[in-house]
This record gives sequence, structure tokens and C-alpha cells, in this order.
Amino acid sequence: RVTAPVRIDFAGGWSDTPPICQKEGGTVLAAAVTLDGKRPIEVTVRPRRDKFVKVVSKDLGKRKLLRSAAEIDDHHDPHDWCCLVKSALAVTGFKFGERGLDITISADLPKGSGMGTSSILGAATIAALLGVACPRGRGQCRVDVAKVGALTLKLEQEMRTGGGWEDQFAGMTPGVKVLRSRPGVEQSIAVESVRLPSKFARELKSRSLLYFTGQKRMARNVLRRVLGFYADNPHNFGKILIRSVKRGAEEAAKAVARGDLEALSACINDYWRDKKLLDAGSTNEKVDDIIDAIRPSVSAVTLAGAGGGGFMYILAKTPRKAKEIRTFLEKNPPSPASKFYDFDIDAHGMVLEFLV
Repeated sequence: RVTAPVRIDFAGGWSDTPPICQKEGGTVLAAAVTLDGKRPIEVTVRPRRDKFVKVVSKDLGKRKLLRSAAEIDDHHDPHDWCCLVKSALAVTGFKFGERGLDITISADLPKGSGMGTSSILGAATIAALLGVACPRGRGQCRVDVAKVGALTLKLEQEMRTGGGWEDQFAGMTPGVKVLRSRPGVEQSIAVESVRLPSKFARELKSRSLLYFTGQKRMARNVLRRVLGFYADNPHNFGKILIRSVKRGAEEAAKAVARGDLEALSACINDYWRDKKLLDAGSTNEKVDDIIDAIRPSVSAVTLAGAGGGGFMYILAKTPRKAKEIRTFLEKNPPSPASKFYDFDIDAHGMVLEFLV
């Protein structure tokens, strides 16, 4: 069984996405987080006595029995709910007929959330498949972060969804950290933990809110537009913005390390500005209406991940303002699906355990 947190990106997103990171290198400040006291991602893989592969999605309430290699090879349609598992089987070298497997996946948060769910779920599935095939036996295998992260990039290519390395590395590694890569076709990700001063951590928690806007979106649609804009690079603006988000991630990490909440706020706001400049679809009227309604009480605000909907991270001006924002939005939800989630920084990252 593999469990994992999801992630919040505070600065640097899009710099992790090929071909941008291959040309520029990437820098992202992100945190692994639990939601409502739970680690939302869980994958369980168990051997079967026959040669088939049964896939169960607990959150979707669906199940499928894969009876042939051809069914597993058909893994290029991202609209197929089973596509992620079939792609994970492909990139880990699974050979149909050698063994059967029961695979159960679960992502206990809304779809299209912007919290890195798909990539982290893919990474967890890969880690579980590698674990069940580990030749060293029970209790002696661990999550190989570099290997799983690289295979997750391949998984997204197989699924034809695209994407970068931030989500899986932010979900696999604990706490708040800076993720960096150098330019090059083969991306090697360095993870540097950022320690939060205790007073700063308490104030950050008391002023932070995580709100599901109720607006769902497909990240790959925003991804295509951003990559197209970067490729066109009008007036060198694409490269300027990517370098801005990378600088912002470094500055945000320094602000966290020295306990400067106002400097962190400025970095988050700059990041939100740059994301909207990279693609206007990073926001929409309904999201803008939420932000406008709470703006007087807010120090910083951004949408997680690609934007366009999903989760909104809010840093209120004071703990009291945070309570006022929560009361206001709970009384005036923009959609029936809108709700607050309590969150905490996860201290463990992705965890693999062997079941009895």
C-alpha cells in the first residue's frame, strides 16, 4: 500500500514543465499537505491467483477486469478512467500473463482540483507496482523518489496529458521544499527542504485558508496554451515570465526560511500575476468574483496548480480576517460544491508499506 499527501505550489509553477524546464531549468517552492487530517492519495496492489488485472477506483465507484495485454496497451485516452493504471503498468514493464494483480486506487478530493492529484496518484501507483515486484522482499523496499518521479513523467506522456515534475516530487517528499532542475533533456530534480521558524509556522497556519472554488478544469487545456505561448515567445515575454516565476520561487523560499510572512505574500501575489500573464485562462469570472469579494481581508491569493478553477490558497491579513473570510464564504458559497478544507503540512511524503 502506498499513501501520499497532495501539494500546494507557492511559486515557480510552469518552470517544471518540458520543454520549458529542459531549456531554462525549473525552480518551484511547494508543500506536501494533508486535507482534513487525511492523506488523500492511496493505492493498494495485491497479487492474484490468475493472470488478470482487476482495477478498482474507490472514489469513482468503478471496477474493470483487464483480460489481455491489448487492453493494457490501450492506455492513450485520458478520458478513460482506467488509463492512469494501464499507463503505470506499461512504464513499470508489467508483462501480462506473468502474474495477476488487484489494484485499488483512491483520490479523496474533488477532481480537477489543482492539487497535483493525477500526477501524485500516478506516482503512487508506480511506487506500489514497483513495491509488489521488489526482489528484496517485504519490508526492505522504499520509494525511490528519483525513479518514480521519472517514470511518472513517462506515464503522463503515455496518457498524452503532458505535465511537469513538480506535482509528483512535491507529493513524494515531505514538508516545504524548493525543487530545482538544471537545463537539459534529462531532468534530475534536487529537493531542498525549507525549515519553517516555529513562530512563523503558527502565524502562517492561523492566517491560511484552502478553499475549493467548485470550478473544475482540465489542467492539460491550460498546459497547451502556456506551452504554445512560451514557444511563440512574443517579444521574449514567455522567457521573461518563466524567469520571473523561478526568481519568485527562490525569493519565496528565502522569505519562509527567515520567517517573513509579508515577503512571502508578495511572492505569492507575483506568482498569481505571472500565471495569469502566461495564460488568461488561469482564472475566470467566477474565481475573480470570489477574490474581489474577499480582497480587503487578503494579503495573498492564488489558485493551486495550473489554475482555471480548483483549489484557492488564501493568506489572510490576520487570523481574525481568516475567520471572517471563512464565515463569509460559508454563508455565500459561489457553487454547491464550494467548501473549505483544513490542511496541514505533511511531515512524511509518500509512504510504502507491506500488508499482512
